[in-house]
Amino acid sequence: MTRSILVQIPVNEVSQFLDKTSRAQLESFGRIIWNPHNRPLTQEELIRYIPEAHTVVTTWRSAPVTDEVLKHARQLKLIAHMAGAVKPYMTPNIYDRGIRVLNSGFAIAVSVGESVLAIMLALGHNIVQVDRRMRNGEAWKDASLETFELRGKTVGLVGLGMVAREVIKVLQPFQPRLLGYDPYFPADRAAELGVELLPLAELLSRSDIVSLHAPKIPETYRMIGRRELALLRDGAMLINTARGGLIDEEALLEQLRTGRIVAGLDVFEKEPLAGDSEFRRLPNVLARPHLAGVNRDSKLRIGSLLVEEMRSFYEGGTLRFEVMRQQLELMT
Repeated sequence: MTRSILVQIPVNEVSQFLDKTSRAQLESFGRIIWNPHNRPLTQEELIRYIPEAHTVVTTWRSAPVTDEVLKHARQLKLIAHMAGAVKPYMTPNIYDRGIRVLNSGFAIAVSVGESVLAIMLALGHNIVQVDRRMRNGEAWKDASLETFELRGKTVGLVGLGMVAREVIKVLQPFQPRLLGYDPYFPADRAAELGVELLPLAELLSRSDIVSLHAPKIPETYRMIGRRELALLRDGAMLINTARGGLIDEEALLEQLRTGRIVAGLDVFEKEPLAGDSEFRRLPNVLARPHLAGVNRDSKLRIGSLLVEEMRSFYEGGTLRFEVMRQQLELMT
């Protein structure tokens, strides 16, 4: 029987994820059921398509495989998620049916790692502030614009998942001292990465730069609050490209108003960020609209990696990016 693959990506976005080579490879796997709309499928449409699907390809804003959808998924064996966090797009009960899950987190991690480096350099060298002053015709030089070298600094990584490990790679030319906090990460693996594992409070107090890479789970909700922020050194840099809920934002604003620290924020607890948010106005904040992992290159990397991973699944090969049940519980 021919394998049917339901691709939920809106038809006008397919080329963003699949170049000609990846698309041809995907089409060689079986009969493709394309989303015919320039929008995500509705839940009702997914239920209509799902009975004949062996594989479902999901992406941002796709209709999730809920318990109700699962009732109709008579042939489903694989979910391949061409986006970031897969947890919101499926019920954990799929594992009871033996359905496997692939995720493209690594493809996004590469891009986020570069974004973290860019934020470190932009904040450290006052790129935005210098540009604004030059455009406004302000003083040619000012002591407040002096830069902060990245080379040799102490960088604390909160969470040592795929993104943090990509950050470690791009930081190597700068020869940083690396500290880490991750209660789930083995000490021997941290040592291999050149990371000294520490309690969170000690990491915060010893780091010149703190970069957050923890998942958003109940245990990490507002893990960076008033007490933790007070531990940061004067002049420290706090970067969050993970999830906004990791930080108590009102406590962070209190610290930022003093000018004691600087922050690079790609994510916020409520998104999109309100137009009148103080984060948009403070001079010691570099704010971005949740873009760290999303760009033309990363989307095509997502597509090529997941198509290749699907091929491995169909041929009974080794899977690099499978999400197991126990992993899902620790994901955002």
